[in-house]
Amino acid sequence: MKVKELREYIIPFLGLKNGVHHFNYEIDTTFFTHFEASLVHESKLFADVTLDKKERLFILNFDISGTIKAECDRCGQEFDMPIHGNHSIFVKIGDKREEDENNEEVIWIDEVESSLNIAEMLYEFIHLSIPIKKNHLDNPDGTAGCDPEILKHIGEHQEANNIDPRWEILNKLNKN
Repeated sequence: MKVKELREYIIPFLGLKNGVHHFNYEIDTTFFTHFEASLVHESKLFADVTLDKKERLFILNFDISGTIKAECDRCGQEFDMPIHGNHSIFVKIGDKREEDENNEEVIWIDEVESSLNIAEMLYEFIHLSIPIKKNHLDNPDGTAGCDPEILKHIGEHQEANNIDPRWEILNKLNKN
C-alpha cells in the first residue's frame, strides 16, 4: 500500500473534542490501485465513517454503500453490483493488553500517535461487504437479470447432460 498517496483517509484525532464526529469518503477506482491484491477494480462507493471519541477509546463505525464492477457467477457478464456493509472497530490508546490479543475488532495505538489512517480498514471492510455469490439482480417481473441468450445456452447445455442410464435405477431407489 502506498500510504503517502492516501492522505485523505488520515483522521487527525488529537485536535478533536470528545464526542461524535462524521467523515464522508467517496471511494472510486483510484483507491483500489494502491492495493496489489484487490478484488475490486472499478467502483463507485460511499463511506460514512463515524468516530465516537472518548478519553482513551475511539469507536469507529463504517457504513459503506455503492456499486462495484463484478462478473456474474451465473452468466459471466460484467455488471454493477450493489454492496452495503456496516462495520465497527474499537481503537484503544496505550499498551496492548492480553485480553484483546486475538480480538480483530480492537486496535491498539501508541499514546504519542496523533492521527489514524483508515484506508486499510476501508479496503478490508469493502472486501468483506462483497457477497460470496455475485449474480445479476432479478428483474421486477421476477425474471433473471442475466443475459437471456446466455441463460438459454446454459439451459440447453444442461439438458444435453443426461444422466447415465445405469444411475437412473439408483435415483428411483432414492425417491422411494
